[in-house]
Amino acid sequence: MLLIAGRPDAPVHLVLGSDALRLVGGARKVVDEEIENWAELSRSTDIPDGAQITT
Repeated sequence: MLLIAGRPDAPVHLVLGSDALRLVGGARKVVDEEIENWAELSRSTDIPDGAQITT
């Protein structure tokens, strides 16, 4: 951690350890697959071009 402290390119999220890399990588894969599977529905909620949001 001392190697990256204060670096402008330091990661916002740093996963430390092989076990953590495996667990986080697996969890991210599941989330990425779910997002992809539901992408069409997600896109269907877009506001049409030219529409304005009023408050």
